[in-house]
Amino acid sequence: MSPRRPSRKTKYLVSALQIAITLGILIFLFHDSAKRAQMAEALRRADWHWLLAGVFAYGAVEILGAIQWQLLLRIQGFRLPWLQATPIFFIGVFFTLFTPGLIAGDAMQILYLVKAKPERKVEAVLVVMMDRILGLLALLSLFTVVAAARFHWLRRTPVTAKLFDLTIILLAVSLLSLIAAVPAAKSRWLHKLFSALHLADTIAEIRDALRCYLVSRRRTAFAFSLTVAAHLFYFGTFYCAGRALEGNDMSRAPSLGEMFSIMPIVNTLTALPISFAGIGVRESLFQVLLHDLCRAPEAVGVLTGALGFATRLLWGLPGGTAFLWYRVPRVSGK
Repeated sequence: MSPRRPSRKTKYLVSALQIAITLGILIFLFHDSAKRAQMAEALRRADWHWLLAGVFAYGAVEILGAIQWQLLLRIQGFRLPWLQATPIFFIGVFFTLFTPGLIAGDAMQILYLVKAKPERKVEAVLVVMMDRILGLLALLSLFTVVAAARFHWLRRTPVTAKLFDLTIILLAVSLLSLIAAVPAAKSRWLHKLFSALHLADTIAEIRDALRCYLVSRRRTAFAFSLTVAAHLFYFGTFYCAGRALEGNDMSRAPSLGEMFSIMPIVNTLTALPISFAGIGVRESLFQVLLHDLCRAPEAVGVLTGALGFATRLLWGLPGGTAFLWYRVPRVSGK
């Protein structure tokens, strides 16, 4: 029992720290009464047609995500029917959005997959890992296109230039870590270490499971294309939020190209485990980026980020419902 206590304490400490930082940022963003009044007026005059369009746009994100999830499961040999696999996906979405912690949603998805097929723990972990890897590669691809097309625009002010540079550093480190993992996995020294720790069989299982994605190149490539499409619809959700607020002391809302150029930076930096679900960090980034690059009032920038995230929360609720009633039946290995 004793080895588990430090990890639990660490988990609670990280969660408490995230919540504290979140509250601190929100107080900073909303402490100005004039700014709150401006937000309230912008929300009162918002075009609800565009907000509804944003709801549908994010719905497409979750639909594409569920299809990709089923595809990744099938590559690993999980033959779970749609009515069993899809609730697991949405439960993961719910826990990612509504619970503190770094990997709460991933952990729940792995838990439910292992309940369905206890003999395939390694494959369950790798399905969730591959989902994350494809998300990283999709974001990296989109940011590369944006950086090449709008390099000078994104570096228009000293602050946006720093955010742009930080995004490059984080994505580069993530990509290099992913690339370095391949030769590291083949290291003789590591194999000796794993053998000494009696983990050689587990490592062999991981290698065999990863090989499934290489063998099924077409299906893996299709899963990647679904991830890219989901990112674009996610960007579109915030574009709709910006269009809904058009006319609130703005000559125009950010264009589709401008919003799509900003979003890879926002996505990368909100992925850092600074605040709870990126709340506060996201709104701060929109405040700076929309103000400096699109001349939007700071209050409207904060509200754009908040409305986009509220739409995401709305689509997280089905996962909460699934968690309350869903029970995974155990299925045979093949």
